[in-house]
Amino acid sequence: MNRSCSSSDLLRISQGQPIEAADRSPGGFYLFEPEAAETVFFVQKLKDAGLALKDIKKIYRARRDGETGDKAYPEVLKHLETQRSLVEQKIADYQRLKTEIEEAIELVRQCDGCCIKPCRQNCETCTVVTSRKELPLPLKAIF
Repeated sequence: MNRSCSSSDLLRISQGQPIEAADRSPGGFYLFEPEAAETVFFVQKLKDAGLALKDIKKIYRARRDGETGDKAYPEVLKHLETQRSLVEQKIADYQRLKTEIEEAIELVRQCDGCCIKPCRQNCETCTVVTSRKELPLPLKAIF
């Protein structure tokens, strides 16, 4: 797993408040604490999962704005649970898509040895297709 990040990644996220630059170099570059890479890695994972940066920032704001851990945790917990729900929904969507693709692969494998030109008209009358109640989504899309 690559946990490296560029200074421009850190800057973009730091301007959103989760990471604060420790200082600037003599050349004007932002300097960050080593722990900032962990924050960038986490934020990037959430973004890769399809979560909006504005929603990710809410976690950091809730922690930062809490006077104590006891006062901050309900808000942080709420945001983390919301993000977990969003990730779980994405996982379920990807699992459904994976199943559809696997079904399409199995169906396409049955085309091995077919001597007929693949086109909607020919494939719709093929017994491999007509024996199924419904075609998997990937095949519907390419038919």
